[in-house]
Amino acid sequence: MNNKKITLLAIFTISFLNSCATKRFDRLQPVSATEAKYYSCKDINIELAKVAEARKQVADGSKLDMAAVAGFLGDFGIGNSMEKNAAQKTISNREVQLLDLKAKKGCN
Repeated sequence: MNNKKITLLAIFTISFLNSCATKRFDRLQPVSATEAKYYSCKDINIELAKVAEARKQVADGSKLDMAAVAGFLGDFGIGNSMEKNAAQKTISNREVQLLDLKAKKGCN
Protein backbone atom coordinates (compact mmCIF):
# COMPACT_ATOMS: atom_id res chain seq x y z
CA MET A 1 0.00 0.00 0.00
CA ASN A 2 2.85 2.39 0.83
CA ASN A 3 4.46 1.79 -2.59
CA LYS A 4 1.16 2.64 -4.26
CA LYS A 5 1.02 6.02 -2.48
CA ILE A 6 4.60 6.81 -3.41
CA THR A 7 3.94 5.87 -7.03
CA LEU A 8 0.81 8.05 -7.16
CA LEU A 9 2.68 10.93 -5.55
CA ALA A 10 5.51 10.57 -8.07
CA ILE A 11 3.08 10.52 -11.01
CA PHE A 12 1.26 13.58 -9.67
CA THR A 13 4.52 15.47 -9.11
CA ILE A 14 5.85 14.69 -12.59
CA SER A 15 2.53 15.66 -14.18
CA PHE A 16 2.43 18.91 -12.21
CA LEU A 17 6.00 19.85 -13.12
CA ASN A 18 5.45 18.95 -16.75
CA SER A 19 2.36 21.13 -17.04
CA CYS A 20 4.32 24.14 -15.79
CA ALA A 21 7.48 23.42 -17.74
CA THR A 22 6.66 24.88 -21.16
CA LYS A 23 8.01 28.39 -21.47
CA ARG A 24 5.70 31.19 -22.54
CA PHE A 25 6.67 34.09 -24.76
CA ASP A 26 4.77 37.28 -25.53
CA ARG A 27 2.98 37.56 -28.83
CA LEU A 28 2.99 40.74 -30.88
CA GLN A 29 -0.23 41.77 -32.55
CA PRO A 30 -0.40 42.62 -36.26
CA VAL A 31 -0.39 46.30 -37.16
CA SER A 32 -4.00 47.46 -36.95
CA ALA A 33 -5.68 49.76 -39.44
CA THR A 34 -5.80 52.49 -36.79
CA GLU A 35 -2.06 52.16 -36.12
CA ALA A 36 -1.35 52.28 -39.84
CA LYS A 37 -3.45 55.43 -40.20
CA TYR A 38 -2.16 57.40 -37.20
CA TYR A 39 1.43 56.26 -36.58
CA SER A 40 4.05 58.86 -37.35
CA CYS A 41 7.59 57.95 -38.37
CA LYS A 42 8.64 58.38 -34.75
CA ASP A 43 5.88 56.01 -33.59
CA ILE A 44 6.95 53.42 -36.14
CA ASN A 45 10.56 53.61 -34.96
CA ILE A 46 9.42 53.16 -31.36
CA GLU A 47 7.40 50.11 -32.38
CA LEU A 48 10.38 48.69 -34.27
CA ALA A 49 12.46 49.11 -31.09
CA LYS A 50 9.77 47.15 -29.22
CA VAL A 51 9.99 44.43 -31.87
CA ALA A 52 13.77 44.23 -31.36
CA GLU A 53 13.25 43.97 -27.60
CA ALA A 54 10.67 41.22 -28.02
CA ARG A 55 13.09 39.31 -30.25
CA LYS A 56 15.81 39.69 -27.58
CA GLN A 57 13.45 38.45 -24.86
CA VAL A 58 12.64 35.32 -26.87
CA ALA A 59 16.35 34.67 -27.44
CA ASP A 60 17.13 35.19 -23.74
CA GLY A 61 14.16 33.10 -22.66
CA SER A 62 15.25 30.25 -24.92
CA LYS A 63 18.44 29.66 -22.99
CA LEU A 64 18.83 26.39 -21.13
CA ASP A 65 17.44 26.43 -17.60
CA MET A 66 15.47 24.14 -15.31
CA ALA A 67 12.19 24.92 -17.09
CA ALA A 68 13.74 23.91 -20.40
CA VAL A 69 15.07 20.68 -18.88
CA ALA A 70 11.70 19.88 -17.33
CA GLY A 71 9.96 20.71 -20.60
CA PHE A 72 12.32 18.45 -22.51
CA LEU A 73 11.67 15.61 -20.09
CA GLY A 74 7.93 16.09 -20.46
CA ASP A 75 7.61 16.40 -24.23
CA PHE A 76 11.16 16.18 -25.59
CA GLY A 77 11.26 19.98 -25.99
CA ILE A 78 8.49 20.07 -28.58
CA GLY A 79 6.29 22.43 -26.53
CA ASN A 80 9.10 24.93 -25.94
CA SER A 81 10.10 24.80 -29.59
CA MET A 82 6.52 25.36 -30.77
CA GLU A 83 6.08 28.25 -28.33
CA LYS A 84 9.33 29.89 -29.44
CA ASN A 85 8.47 29.49 -33.14
CA ALA A 86 4.98 30.94 -32.67
CA ALA A 87 6.39 33.96 -30.81
CA GLN A 88 9.07 34.52 -33.45
CA LYS A 89 6.45 34.35 -36.20
CA THR A 90 4.33 37.11 -34.63
CA ILE A 91 7.47 39.22 -34.09
CA SER A 92 8.54 38.82 -37.72
CA ASN A 93 5.05 39.54 -39.04
CA ARG A 94 4.77 42.78 -37.08
CA GLU A 95 8.27 43.83 -38.09
CA VAL A 96 7.50 43.31 -41.79
CA GLN A 97 4.26 45.26 -41.46
CA LEU A 98 6.00 48.12 -39.65
CA LEU A 99 8.80 48.28 -42.21
CA ASP A 100 6.21 48.33 -45.00
CA LEU A 101 4.31 51.11 -43.23
CA LYS A 102 7.56 53.02 -42.77
CA ALA A 103 8.23 52.83 -46.51
CA LYS A 104 4.68 53.86 -47.41
CA LYS A 105 4.90 56.91 -45.14
CA GLY A 106 8.29 57.88 -46.61
CA CYS A 107 10.21 57.54 -43.35
CA ASN A 108 13.97 57.17 -43.64
